[in-house]
Amino acid sequence: MSSLLTVFVEIAPIALGAIVALFGSAIPFAVDSAKERWRKRFREQIKLAVRSDGLTYFDLQHIAERWNQDRKSVLQSLRVLLSDALSGEQAELAGVTDRIRSLLKEHQAREPFAELPENISIQLASLSISQPEPVAQLAASLGELYSSNQRESKKQKRLGVLGFIVGVIGVLLSIPGVYITFFR
Repeated sequence: MSSLLTVFVEIAPIALGAIVALFGSAIPFAVDSAKERWRKRFREQIKLAVRSDGLTYFDLQHIAERWNQDRKSVLQSLRVLLSDALSGEQAELAGVTDRIRSLLKEHQAREPFAELPENISIQLASLSISQPEPVAQLAASLGELYSSNQRESKKQKRLGVLGFIVGVIGVLLSIPGVYITFFR
């Protein structure tokens, strides 16, 4: 009986730590997965609406709000649809290429710097009235900088989660050794 209790005391912290680490590390991945599914479903609804030839820009905004898509996601989705239509990957989009282009053009007219954070795009839009050429160059440079920063941030987040998991597992694996050393 005491050997069974000893085995339980040695294994329980490791098992509990592994379960906590597993669930703790799964949460960010589950959130990212859910966001990606919503983006795909949003893109599918836009594709169906464009094919039915009844989609206006205001409808696009309403659908984007329903699927909780920001202006950058809308721009990305329209660009993906245009790319699919031009490449021929989606045969059903071949006839609506001009409609996708017009939606993309209207989105860029209403949200000229959608790739950037909203506060920066508002300031750039007001500056572009007086000096459109330098502002366009600045916006392109800021867009590249912002997207590379976002990629680096995601990479650092994943490395941080992985480091946390390894640390928790290391601590949990050392607990039985400490227990055996001091209490036997």
